[in-house]
Amino acid sequence: MKPLLKPLVGALALTLGLGLVAPSPAQAASTTVGGHTITGSTYTAWKAAGGTAKFGKPTAARTSVTISGRTGHLQRFTKGQVFTSSLGNQTFTYPSSISLSGVTNERDALARYGFKKGALLRTARLVDATKRDKLKLALELRGGLIIDLRTTSVRAKYPDPKLPKVTHLSIGINSDAVYPRYVTDSARRTAFAKALRAAAKTKGTVLVHCTAGKDRTGWMVAMVMYAIGASDSQVMSEYLRTSGTTASTLQGGLDAAKKKYGSISAYLRSGLGLSSADLAALKAKFR
Repeated sequence: MKPLLKPLVGALALTLGLGLVAPSPAQAASTTVGGHTITGSTYTAWKAAGGTAKFGKPTAARTSVTISGRTGHLQRFTKGQVFTSSLGNQTFTYPSSISLSGVTNERDALARYGFKKGALLRTARLVDATKRDKLKLALELRGGLIIDLRTTSVRAKYPDPKLPKVTHLSIGINSDAVYPRYVTDSARRTAFAKALRAAAKTKGTVLVHCTAGKDRTGWMVAMVMYAIGASDSQVMSEYLRTSGTTASTLQGGLDAAKKKYGSISAYLRSGLGLSSADLAALKAKFR
C-alpha cells in the first residue's frame, strides 16, 4: 500500500470501529420544498408515491410521536398527507383521509364537498384502535380535539385511547337514534350546541364519534355542514356514506326541525341557541 493511503485507511477503520458509519442514501435523503424540509422515511415514502406532482408543497414541518415504544411521523401537503412508522406507512391525497384498521366509518367529513381539508374527521368508537391507528390519530389530531358523544356508562366500558397532545371532550347524548328527539329534547339540543361550540373553538383537527359513528355523529356532522353553508344534497350525501344509514332517517330529523323552527338555520339559532358569533366561528373553522 502506498504510504499516503495508509493514514486514510487507518482513519476509515477507526471510524467504522467506533460505529460512526455514514448514513445510507435512503436515510440521508432529504429535500426542501416551499421552505419546509422533507426528510427520512417521509422523504422516501413521499418520493416513491409521486412527490410534489402528487402531493403539492408541504404546509408545515413533519411531526412525530412515540406511543408504547413505536414512533410515527406525519407531514401535511397542500394535496394530501404522508404517514410513516415502524408499523407501516400510508399516503393519501384529498378528499381521502387516514384509514384505520381497528376503527370503522373513519373519514374526512368535509373535504370532498369543497370545505377545509383535514379539519373535521368522523369515526365510530376508538376503543379497538390498533397501535398503528393510535399513531395515526395522535399525529392527525395533534393539538386538536376528540368529541365523544357516547353516554357515561358506555364510555366507561369502552374508553377512548389516551393520545398525547390530544384533548378529549365527553358530551353524552342518548343513543336511541330517534332523530326528531334531537329537535324536541332540550337536553340533546344543549349537548349538540356544546359540541358545536367546542368544535368551532378548537385550533387543531376535530374528530367526532359515538359508538357506530352513524346517528349522533351523523347529526352533529350534518349540523356543522348546514352551519357552514352546505346544500341539502351535500349533507345527505355525506350522511349516506356511513354504513347502515337511510335517507329517511336523517330526513325525519330535518323535517322535525323545519316543522318546529321553520328552517334548519332557525333550528341552529333558536333550537340550539347558537349566536351569530358561534356560527361565524364554525364557518371560520371549517369552511
